[in-house]
Amino acid sequence: MATAKDFSKIGEIEGVANFLLVRDDGQVVSGNFDDTVSISSTIINTGKICDSFSEDLSNRRYIYFCVERTNGENIFVFSLGRYFLGVIKHQQADPALLSDSIVRFLKALL
Repeated sequence: MATAKDFSKIGEIEGVANFLLVRDDGQVVSGNFDDTVSISSTIINTGKICDSFSEDLSNRRYIYFCVERTNGENIFVFSLGRYFLGVIKHQQADPALLSDSIVRFLKALL
């Protein structure tokens, strides 16, 4: 399993404004988000929805949700087993390019 330090490199991906890696019990593992309390439960709940979709789609990996925010800082949520990764994109970043970059990062990491 990758370490928290490995995951922290996701912040270097172009288009990533903030990220938060949360364990399914709510423990924050890694991240650069200031207000972890307000977003960690959203990441966990959305990650669980990803899990249910994965089960419906023959356990495919790298299914993610993108929550579009009116300010353009969309939140991408990925389920990673007992962990959930939330990534907030920069307002100007292309969502499709960013999601592809995140999936490539996760595949290389895991």
